[in-house]
Amino acid sequence: MADINKLEPPKTKTELAAILRWEEDGGNIIETDRSTRHQKRKNRMDKKVGMWIDRNKAVIVSIADKVEARRIITSDMEHYVLYSTVVPGDGSPENIRDRRFWNHLGEYYEKIVEHIRDAAEIQIFGPAIAKYELQQHLESEGLATRIVSLEDAEKLTDLEIATRVQKRFPMRSRFDFS
Repeated sequence: MADINKLEPPKTKTELAAILRWEEDGGNIIETDRSTRHQKRKNRMDKKVGMWIDRNKAVIVSIADKVEARRIITSDMEHYVLYSTVVPGDGSPENIRDRRFWNHLGEYYEKIVEHIRDAAEIQIFGPAIAKYELQQHLESEGLATRIVSLEDAEKLTDLEIATRVQKRFPMRSRFDFS
């Protein structure tokens, strides 16, 4: 057993807090440095996201800490035609397919929301109604206030999407000291 008098005193408040938590738990480590967790949480809200979306594909460009990341999410839906003439509740195969389509689309939007939930600002653009459906989904999640623009855009390449997002959220150079 180590002599307590020969141990070095903790160098930081974090080390002291970790030692005290360790002693309170009977010598088992129960938690580590809280300051890094707080820093990660703080940085998350600096994240800016721009995306091009339609019902088949979303290209998400995230900018955080002067780093750009791209992610593509696909809905994996086959081409589908809604049967609007079907009477609701009649149990017909068309009604069942419509319900399955809307459930699948909801799962697709939920996957997107998982990737943009921690963004401080969100730019959404795309060719069709999908951007408005995603906006409604974000409203139901309480994230609508983070949307800074909702724009029409036709089919774009991934590079054109990234360029459009960079114009909206310009990154400061890592060499800027001001």
